[in-house]
Amino acid sequence: MDAPTYPFKAIHSIQALALALGESERLLERLAIRADRMYRHVPQEKKGKKRDTYDAHEPLKRIQRKLVDRVLSKAIFPAYLHGGIRDLQSPRSIHSNATVHAGARYVILQDIRNFYPSILKSQVDDVFRGLFGFGASVAALLSSICTRDGSAPQGASTSGYIANLVFWDVEPKIVQNFLALGFQYSRFADDITISCSREPSSNELSGIVSTITGMLAAKGCHQKRTKLHMRVRGQGIKTDDATYQPLTVTGLSVFNSTPGLTKLERKRIRSAVREFEVVSESMPDWAVLEPMYHRAMGRVGRLLACGHPDGEVLKARLNAVKRSFRTPLLERYQQAITECLSTGVDALGSVPSSPVQLAEQNSPLPWEHCRPSPTD
Repeated sequence: MDAPTYPFKAIHSIQALALALGESERLLERLAIRADRMYRHVPQEKKGKKRDTYDAHEPLKRIQRKLVDRVLSKAIFPAYLHGGIRDLQSPRSIHSNATVHAGARYVILQDIRNFYPSILKSQVDDVFRGLFGFGASVAALLSSICTRDGSAPQGASTSGYIANLVFWDVEPKIVQNFLALGFQYSRFADDITISCSREPSSNELSGIVSTITGMLAAKGCHQKRTKLHMRVRGQGIKTDDATYQPLTVTGLSVFNSTPGLTKLERKRIRSAVREFEVVSESMPDWAVLEPMYHRAMGRVGRLLACGHPDGEVLKARLNAVKRSFRTPLLERYQQAITECLSTGVDALGSVPSSPVQLAEQNSPLPWEHCRPSPTD
């Protein structure tokens, strides 16, 4: 049975944990007490809906990253998990998640409501004690470091791994049963997808929904009913504006044998890149442009994940704009001086009116003076 495992020696004491993380016991214990107050609220907006995310302050952020690098990422994740997992042998992404269901005749989409706030501190403690086999004191300390106000904060580096592992003791058996019945199962964070090459009976469908509902309830989670969709291959999904969009799994079309972006989404990505280029022509401040750059690059990354040829072209266009803003300050300043001199205009926009003024204009800048030689 494919299930999460931790193949390394368990940590049974705070002293051993401090040694593993390269930090002092005192710091870890203090952070566990104060962690709730060490986050910055970073509201996000997606498709008109607001989402609460949190960014940890130092040194909590550093400890969380070490915990990911030295503990959480060392777990072995089953093939049905695809969100935010480092696996060089079997890379996980939105593309790998959609590939599981590419070309399926029937697809069931399910979503977990308020997933991260539903992952309670007690469940995080259970992951560290039950799956990792850590001692009770270690699990209690780590569950405090990984939670904010009693639940996993979306945005923390540890939360994605916790979200993958929270169903560690119930999900594997369910997946095994689905596979035995001819169904494919995958989960990308809070998105659950089940598919098969045939049209299931009504009893099978109700059984699938109730099984997933029970799995979620076992960890205090609930389905988002508005995101429950059952579709035959080729059927679209009705949107809020009463139009229909193609069936997608983690944003990728699974109509063909290999997943890909819909034509409409490819058009939107190209438009986003062009918009960034246009805005950059009239916006001299990179600090303002940078968030827009990252949003556009994130969308281009979906093309790259699918191997679409437009991906590299659009990536190069975005990076060309970025490089134009990354020219060293001194180089840009000297370039501006050269341009002024070539047109006979000084830095103040006036034309040199005398040989003295021209000489002053052509005189070296303070940092261009040569250091006196030892013989001077």
